[in-house]
Amino acid sequence: MRKIIAYKAKQKKRSINQEFFEVIKDMYEHPAVQEMKKYNHHCDTDCLQHCLNVAYYNYQICKFLGLNAKAAARAAMVHDLFLYDWHKHASETGDRFHALTHPKVALRNAKKYFKLTPLEQEIILNHMWPVTFYRSPKSWESFITTCTDKVCGLCEFTTFYSYKVFPVRPFSQR
Repeated sequence: MRKIIAYKAKQKKRSINQEFFEVIKDMYEHPAVQEMKKYNHHCDTDCLQHCLNVAYYNYQICKFLGLNAKAAARAAMVHDLFLYDWHKHASETGDRFHALTHPKVALRNAKKYFKLTPLEQEIILNHMWPVTFYRSPKSWESFITTCTDKVCGLCEFTTFYSYKVFPVRPFSQR
Protein backbone atom coordinates (compact mmCIF):
# COMPACT_ATOMS: atom_id res chain seq x y z
CA MET A 1 0.00 0.00 0.00
CA ARG A 2 2.84 2.41 0.89
CA LYS A 3 4.49 1.75 -2.47
CA ILE A 4 1.28 2.66 -4.28
CA ILE A 5 0.95 5.91 -2.31
CA ALA A 6 4.61 6.79 -2.92
CA TYR A 7 4.25 6.02 -6.63
CA LYS A 8 1.13 8.20 -6.93
CA ALA A 9 2.87 11.03 -5.05
CA LYS A 10 5.83 10.84 -7.46
CA GLN A 11 3.45 10.85 -10.43
CA LYS A 12 1.63 13.90 -9.08
CA LYS A 13 4.91 15.76 -8.46
CA ARG A 14 6.11 14.91 -11.97
CA SER A 15 2.80 16.14 -13.39
CA ILE A 16 3.00 19.44 -11.46
CA ASN A 17 6.62 19.95 -12.55
CA GLN A 18 5.60 19.33 -16.16
CA GLU A 19 2.70 21.81 -15.83
CA PHE A 20 5.07 24.38 -14.34
CA PHE A 21 7.57 24.04 -17.17
CA GLU A 22 4.82 24.35 -19.79
CA VAL A 23 3.74 27.64 -18.17
CA ILE A 24 7.21 29.21 -18.25
CA LYS A 25 8.76 27.41 -21.25
CA ASP A 26 8.47 30.30 -23.73
CA MET A 27 10.04 32.69 -21.23
CA TYR A 28 12.75 30.29 -20.11
CA GLU A 29 13.87 29.63 -23.68
CA HIS A 30 13.90 33.31 -24.72
CA PRO A 31 17.43 34.68 -25.42
CA ALA A 32 16.94 37.70 -23.12
CA VAL A 33 16.01 35.43 -20.22
CA GLN A 34 18.91 33.09 -21.00
CA GLU A 35 21.19 36.15 -20.85
CA MET A 36 20.44 36.33 -17.12
CA LYS A 37 22.86 33.39 -16.69
CA LYS A 38 25.70 35.87 -17.18
CA TYR A 39 24.89 37.87 -14.06
CA ASN A 40 25.57 36.80 -10.49
CA HIS A 41 22.63 37.54 -8.27
CA HIS A 42 23.01 36.17 -4.74
CA CYS A 43 26.52 34.87 -4.09
CA ASP A 44 27.12 32.09 -6.62
CA THR A 45 23.49 31.86 -7.83
CA ASP A 46 22.99 33.50 -11.21
CA CYS A 47 19.99 35.67 -11.96
CA LEU A 48 18.30 33.03 -14.14
CA GLN A 49 18.54 30.35 -11.45
CA HIS A 50 17.19 32.76 -8.84
CA CYS A 51 14.19 33.65 -11.04
CA LEU A 52 13.60 29.96 -11.76
CA ASN A 53 13.65 29.19 -8.02
CA VAL A 54 11.17 31.97 -7.25
CA ALA A 55 8.92 30.99 -10.18
CA TYR A 56 8.85 27.31 -9.15
CA TYR A 57 7.95 27.93 -5.52
CA ASN A 58 5.49 30.65 -6.49
CA TYR A 59 3.74 28.20 -8.78
CA GLN A 60 3.57 25.54 -6.07
CA ILE A 61 2.26 27.88 -3.36
CA CYS A 62 -0.28 29.66 -5.57
CA LYS A 63 -1.54 26.39 -7.01
CA PHE A 64 -2.00 24.99 -3.49
CA LEU A 65 -3.91 28.12 -2.42
CA GLY A 66 -6.11 28.16 -5.54
CA LEU A 67 -4.64 31.43 -6.82
CA ASN A 68 -3.44 32.31 -10.32
CA ALA A 69 -0.35 30.08 -10.32
CA LYS A 70 0.32 30.69 -14.01
CA ALA A 71 0.57 34.48 -13.62
CA ALA A 72 2.64 34.13 -10.45
CA ALA A 73 5.13 31.78 -12.11
CA ARG A 74 5.42 33.82 -15.32
CA ALA A 75 5.91 37.10 -13.47
CA ALA A 76 8.48 35.54 -11.14
CA MET A 77 10.37 34.17 -14.14
CA VAL A 78 11.12 37.74 -15.28
CA HIS A 79 10.89 39.68 -11.99
CA ASP A 80 14.64 40.39 -12.11
CA LEU A 81 15.03 40.81 -15.88
CA PHE A 82 17.24 43.90 -15.52
CA LEU A 83 20.14 42.46 -17.59
CA TYR A 84 23.11 44.02 -15.81
CA ASP A 85 25.39 43.08 -12.93
CA TRP A 86 23.82 44.89 -10.00
CA HIS A 87 27.02 44.54 -7.99
CA LYS A 88 28.79 46.89 -10.46
CA HIS A 89 25.76 48.98 -11.42
CA ALA A 90 26.31 51.82 -8.94
CA SER A 91 29.96 52.34 -9.89
CA GLU A 92 29.19 52.21 -13.62
CA THR A 93 26.04 54.38 -13.67
CA GLY A 94 25.95 56.32 -10.42
CA ASP A 95 22.53 54.80 -9.62
CA ARG A 96 22.93 53.69 -6.01
CA PHE A 97 19.33 52.60 -5.62
CA HIS A 98 19.20 49.34 -7.58
CA ALA A 99 16.82 47.76 -5.05
CA LEU A 100 14.35 50.59 -5.64
CA THR A 101 14.74 51.01 -9.41
CA HIS A 102 15.18 47.50 -10.81
CA PRO A 103 11.48 46.49 -10.67
CA LYS A 104 10.67 49.21 -13.24
CA VAL A 105 13.64 48.17 -15.40
CA ALA A 106 12.60 44.51 -15.19
CA LEU A 107 9.01 45.38 -16.09
CA ARG A 108 10.12 47.50 -19.05
CA ASN A 109 12.32 44.66 -20.35
CA ALA A 110 9.64 42.03 -19.75
CA LYS A 111 7.05 44.10 -21.64
CA LYS A 112 9.51 44.46 -24.51
CA TYR A 113 9.83 40.68 -24.94
CA PHE A 114 6.54 39.23 -23.65
CA LYS A 115 2.83 39.95 -23.59
CA LEU A 116 2.06 40.36 -19.89
CA THR A 117 -1.28 40.40 -18.13
CA PRO A 118 -2.04 43.28 -15.74
CA LEU A 119 -1.56 40.87 -12.80
CA GLU A 120 1.87 39.81 -14.08
CA GLN A 121 2.87 43.46 -14.46
CA GLU A 122 1.71 44.25 -10.93
CA ILE A 123 3.68 41.31 -9.53
CA ILE A 124 6.90 42.40 -11.25
CA LEU A 125 6.50 46.04 -10.23
CA ASN A 126 5.76 45.33 -6.56
CA HIS A 127 8.06 42.38 -5.84
CA MET A 128 10.53 44.46 -3.80
CA TRP A 129 8.08 45.44 -1.07
CA PRO A 130 8.76 46.26 1.82
CA VAL A 131 12.03 47.79 0.53
CA THR A 132 9.87 49.78 -1.88
CA PHE A 133 7.51 50.78 0.91
CA TYR A 134 5.72 53.19 -1.44
CA ARG A 135 4.75 50.34 -3.79
CA SER A 136 3.01 47.49 -1.97
CA PRO A 137 1.46 44.26 -3.32
CA LYS A 138 -2.14 44.61 -4.47
CA SER A 139 -2.86 40.91 -4.95
CA TRP A 140 -2.17 37.71 -3.05
CA GLU A 141 -0.02 36.50 -5.95
CA SER A 142 2.11 39.63 -5.65
CA PHE A 143 2.44 39.25 -1.88
CA ILE A 144 3.44 35.59 -2.26
CA THR A 145 6.03 36.54 -4.91
CA THR A 146 7.49 39.12 -2.54
CA CYS A 147 7.81 36.54 0.24
CA THR A 148 9.10 33.79 -2.06
CA ASP A 149 11.71 36.16 -3.51
CA LYS A 150 13.00 36.99 -0.04
CA VAL A 151 13.05 33.36 1.11
CA CYS A 152 14.82 32.17 -2.06
CA GLY A 153 17.38 34.97 -1.74
CA LEU A 154 18.00 34.05 1.89
CA CYS A 155 18.38 30.35 1.01
CA GLU A 156 20.82 31.15 -1.81
CA PHE A 157 22.83 33.37 0.52
CA THR A 158 22.91 30.97 3.47
CA THR A 159 23.68 27.95 1.29
CA PHE A 160 26.73 29.74 -0.12
CA TYR A 161 28.03 30.82 3.28
CA SER A 162 27.25 27.55 5.04
CA TYR A 163 29.74 25.84 2.71
CA LYS A 164 32.31 28.50 3.62
CA VAL A 165 31.81 27.94 7.35
CA PHE A 166 31.22 24.17 7.19
CA PRO A 167 33.07 22.90 4.11
CA VAL A 168 31.81 19.59 2.78
CA ARG A 169 34.61 17.03 2.72
CA PRO A 170 34.53 13.48 1.45
CA PHE A 171 34.54 10.83 4.19
CA SER A 172 38.04 9.73 3.15
CA GLN A 173 39.42 13.13 4.21
CA ARG A 174 37.90 13.12 7.73
